[in-house]
Amino acid sequence: KINADESTLDVAVLIRMMLRSLLLALATSRCAGDGIEDSKAADDAPLWRRVVDAVPKRLSTLTLTEQRDRMALWQRGIHALPENVDVGTYARHARLLPILRHRGGADCSEQGCDVGKVDYGALTRKLGPDFAEALRENEREHLKDCAKSCEKFYCGAAPSKPWQTRSISMGSVPPEDFAQEFAFPLDLIKVTQEPIVSKEEAARAIALAREENVDINEYTSGKYKLGGDWLAKMDKTRNWFNTQLEENIFPAIAASFPEVVTNVSTLRAHSVAMLKYNATHPRTDVHIDNGVLALTLALSPQTDYEGGGTFFEHLGEDALVEMDAGHATWRPGSVRHGGHRVSSGQRYIIGAFLLLEDRVEHVRRLKNRGAKLRQKGDLNGAIRHFEWALAINGKCATCLKDLSELRSSLADMEPQQRNEHLKEAEAFIRRSLDLLPSDSDALFNLGLVLSKKGDSKGALEAYEASAAVNADDVELLYNLAMKYEEANRKEEGIQAYRKALKAQPSFGKARCNLGAALAESGDLDGALVEFLEAVRYDPSSPTPWQNLAVLYHKQGVSTVQGLAQCASKEAAVEISRTASHALGEADNAWRKVMDLVDDQRTKQETVTRLAQVLQLRGRAVAIEDPAAALPHFLEATQLLPTEPSAWEALAKVYHIVGDEVNSKKAGARLGVLRSLAPQR
Repeated sequence: KINADESTLDVAVLIRMMLRSLLLALATSRCAGDGIEDSKAADDAPLWRRVVDAVPKRLSTLTLTEQRDRMALWQRGIHALPENVDVGTYARHARLLPILRHRGGADCSEQGCDVGKVDYGALTRKLGPDFAEALRENEREHLKDCAKSCEKFYCGAAPSKPWQTRSISMGSVPPEDFAQEFAFPLDLIKVTQEPIVSKEEAARAIALAREENVDINEYTSGKYKLGGDWLAKMDKTRNWFNTQLEENIFPAIAASFPEVVTNVSTLRAHSVAMLKYNATHPRTDVHIDNGVLALTLALSPQTDYEGGGTFFEHLGEDALVEMDAGHATWRPGSVRHGGHRVSSGQRYIIGAFLLLEDRVEHVRRLKNRGAKLRQKGDLNGAIRHFEWALAINGKCATCLKDLSELRSSLADMEPQQRNEHLKEAEAFIRRSLDLLPSDSDALFNLGLVLSKKGDSKGALEAYEASAAVNADDVELLYNLAMKYEEANRKEEGIQAYRKALKAQPSFGKARCNLGAALAESGDLDGALVEFLEAVRYDPSSPTPWQNLAVLYHKQGVSTVQGLAQCASKEAAVEISRTASHALGEADNAWRKVMDLVDDQRTKQETVTRLAQVLQLRGRAVAIEDPAAALPHFLEATQLLPTEPSAWEALAKVYHIVGDEVNSKKAGARLGVLRSLAPQR
């Protein structure tokens, strides 16, 4: 059951209401005679105006979430809601219904979702011989990848086998390759309703993988790490998986996508990994997969873990696809998704990227090559490949994001053209968001671009919108926290840092900034905890050590100042010991900074700070034992040999301990330094 505005709706009742709305919309469409034209009251308005009026408006009074909810309802023919029903709740469950093919094509985004057949001949004539060669290189790569797949994974002929699945919309953006062949916008995410693998076989796969040490390996997914490994390295587990491919998985996938998969023999398992989620390796990044099709096979019973599931970004976090052991989902590889957070227990899955031997994915391969060129520093070559991919598929949201990121990078590298590059970067990322408004990465990138342009308010709004979609992305929350601080929204900044650290406790920069924010708010004890954790997780960075040193230094200064109010020697000794401890920690931290920094200016500033700490520490120690204070004052004069205050303090301590010879020497040095000082 779903709560909405204090009313409780049974899901079955809700679905029936939605279906009645769908039937009403379809009936109205059939009875309209001339298509969209309807009542005589509107006969005087031209057809184009009635079409515009029928499309949901981008009203400035609506939030981004409200816009997406209304679009989701409109796409499914639901133009009126029952009374006392929350729009967000209704839209969330409406997303599980198919998008209607309205007359003229479903307007799945501001740019529509109609996809046409790609005319590669026309594109080659337009883009030239380099483009043609890039396509030929795609074909050569494709043949190599398919041949390599067959070295490790099942390739063979078998009849297709229809499998009982439910279908979910993949959102408003078509597959990056073969959108027309997929018959987009049909519901292209398939989820099994009957296990594709028995629970016993799923358990056997986990046991085999454990025998092959899957539990001691790590696998990177974007910004996150999971337990797991590639099946290409795991002979026993791979043999088990190949049997499942041959018997059920490949035949079922072929039956699900007959428009694209001509027969089972064309399917290739290109990259396959077993992943292990747990509390320390809880989730993946939101991403797309590197294949024309992608498979997720659940192996663990749902009773083995808390949380989990597959998160499809366009559906929202409240519409997770959760699967018990043996169930699977397969879909076009370009739909944005991620493994949702596991809070406890262990969840094992197999993820696979699939190719089709008789279909070359030109968009994906051009993007991949562009990314490699970018890594090599060939930004112009990268831009050209991304533009070629976009020419093939004008609704390639990731192509637009790639171009935006490149322009943003060029803005840093070419300051004389910074404004123009940032203008282009913003235009590309906004086009991407027009296609997929819920893309948390695109919203994050928009925030980065606007921040570079000096639009802090716009950047903050973009980060907030991104966090509303992907609430525990650590980099996003880190940037959001910094923008909150810039806007003087200190408490919200602190909370954003805490959320980032809840998602990734080892994020040293976030701990460092949180400590600084707490210190500024007056919570020095809380700041100390965060700085200590920051140096534990990021010991090779000087910044957390600097912050720790400053905090201990400040504690020492405050404590030493209390000596003036002491009424007894015993009280003074107690305070001096407390101060000495804090200043000793500051001493250690500044020495660590000296070891880590390279530039001479920072190193000299650190030397000055350390000398100040040594003098203050000597003063505190001298309360109880003046002789024990001498080494601190001596080192201060060695660090700052031209600083008069260091020699003055040393002379006094020598005098206190009765060493008049060294006291006079220190006094003489002090006199020389004072004589050399400019007269005021």
